[in-house]
Amino acid sequence: MPEGADLGPISTLPVAAGTALRALHRIGPILGRRVLVTGAGGGVGRFTLQLAARGGAHVTALTSDTSKAEALRKLGAHEVVTDLAALEHLEPVHGVVELVGGAHMVAAHDTLAENGVLVAAGHISGDGEQFPYGALFGNSHRHNRQIATYFLLDDAVGLGADLTWLATLTARGELDPQVALRTDWTQVARAAAELAGRRVPGKAVIDVH
Repeated sequence: MPEGADLGPISTLPVAAGTALRALHRIGPILGRRVLVTGAGGGVGRFTLQLAARGGAHVTALTSDTSKAEALRKLGAHEVVTDLAALEHLEPVHGVVELVGGAHMVAAHDTLAENGVLVAAGHISGDGEQFPYGALFGNSHRHNRQIATYFLLDDAVGLGADLTWLATLTARGELDPQVALRTDWTQVARAAAELAGRRVPGKAVIDVH
């Protein structure tokens, strides 16, 4: 931890920001390239937007919640898409961080440019994927497109250094964990109810004294 840093915001980093950073690493170099983030309004998605923009990518955010569009632009999205049909008109992307699953993964895969990589790092929809005939053919007009699955807890090597870097960015105010609720530990029940009711547009931090 950086000396003197507020530990509250930093406590939000490990799973969400760690997944975002390492999913982007799986895509490869992103400087000057195009990256699509599905489920961009969630915890992992918001960190992914910020880190991808910081890495020099042109970032497209996909969210089903139109009210989040402006907030996602402030976090680094160059464009915000709010329905799957719009992806058909998207310029091909070099990488996708896919956090929803189901139809979102299928549509996002179709946006990949030649040699593009989709990293499946979440499945909040709970739906399975059904690719249309020919979508995975190697002789299509876009070759060598990859789908990589990712799970942070099976990728611990070097994670400490990554979390140290993320903590430093947060302490400097260069990475926004979007803490929307911060309260004392005696209010855990209220905080849990707010989270369960989706009334917290970001992270919740509980201080234990």
